[in-house]
Amino acid sequence: MAVTQFRDFLQKRSLDIKVIESDSSTHTAQQAADVHSVPVSNIVKSLLCTDGEVFYMILTPGDKRLDLEMWAKNLGLSDFRMANPDEVKKMTGYSIGGVPPFGHLNAIKIYIENGFNPEEKLVAAAGSSNAVFEISFTDLNEIVNLLNSEVDHEE
Repeated sequence: MAVTQFRDFLQKRSLDIKVIESDSSTHTAQQAADVHSVPVSNIVKSLLCTDGEVFYMILTPGDKRLDLEMWAKNLGLSDFRMANPDEVKKMTGYSIGGVPPFGHLNAIKIYIENGFNPEEKLVAAAGSSNAVFEISFTDLNEIVNLLNSEVDHEE
């Protein structure tokens, strides 16, 4: 069902992105890299974080660990943590392991961490633990910037 939600988002936005479904799980970054024959650094991990009130989506290369302290400092927050599975589902409409970088149920400010190779294709979840899509770093950045401008406009 969540893959349908993501496809609906793509269609509504006229984004030419193809969802690739497989019989193999892509729940973890390593699994996704193995199934789609890309380096784990090319996997986009979509990690939802919160200060308890506001939610932030941080896109991290699959081979990196999220530095919560650094992000808290950069965002000027004293309390910053990973969202729990219930919060992830409520805010994004997706379960952990299938959260795409965009197409969420609620408007969420999105940040892209350094470390992605802008010359290589990236692979990101597309709504479930066995669905992904490929995207260039440039296209990912453009979509994120557009969506963030809409979030900023709503505030």
